Amino acid sequence: MNLHQKNTTTKPLNQNRMKTKETKFGTYMEDKESATKLTGDKITRFVERLKKIGIDVKLSGNFPWVYIDEICGKKVTEKFEGNHGFTIIFLPGRNDSPPSEFTDITEIFKLLRKYTNEIN
Repeated sequence: MNLHQKNTTTKPLNQNRMKTKETKFGTYMEDKESATKLTGDKITRFVERLKKIGIDVKLSGNFPWVYIDEICGKKVTEKFEGNHGFTIIFLPGRNDSPPSEFTDITEIFKLLRKYTNEIN
């Protein structure tokens, strides 16, 4: 085999389809990646999108809570869904748990508007 040739294989069409998985938490689409990884990807995408519109956020966590600590360099003092800060999402507690959703996207954006308006 030449070093410049790629080794390609074909997969049957049904191999790429997701399966549904039934757990005590409910039914969800099973993926090859863990729920914690998918939740982490969701958080990363959220932070990167905010950065694109000029909002720099710093997050911290204490499993399973993920807090928003700073917005545009200003320390967040509000508490939401937790005792130590403004919780934006909870990490899944188990591998068979579905990926997490944001706590309350409306409240998160209210907080973002409040802190970005204070800066401007």
